[in-house]
Amino acid sequence: MGFFGFGDPKSMGRVETLIGEGTSLRGSYNSKNSIRIDGEIYGNVTSEDGIIVGAKGMIRGNVIAKSIVIGGRVKGNVTAYQRLELQGGAQLEGDIAAPVFVVEEGAVFEGNVQMEEVSKVIDMSKVRES
Repeated sequence: MGFFGFGDPKSMGRVETLIGEGTSLRGSYNSKNSIRIDGEIYGNVTSEDGIIVGAKGMIRGNVIAKSIVIGGRVKGNVTAYQRLELQGGAQLEGDIAAPVFVVEEGAVFEGNVQMEEVSKVIDMSKVRES
């Protein structure tokens, strides 16, 4: 079990940013390091490393990272370059692109899944520019 009880610590770097419970942000958020979200973000979230959405966390926007673990709610498209994990109790409404997709019992997902190598699905140069 990883940092804060989520994911595999070997697949995600140290969490450098914590959006705490009771915090609400509007606008896009980009980070080179891993992020844990226990509050709310209304906008796109991108990390070159990992993103953890805690059980009380919520994102309304697209999520892009190397590894993503969702325990809370996401309404938007999710792209994981290595792995996406929906934990029991997670709610995801949006499309997924990930080479590895893990769903625990109790997770709710509504959307489409594309499980190819992500570099074949998305032009990486355009993701970095946006």
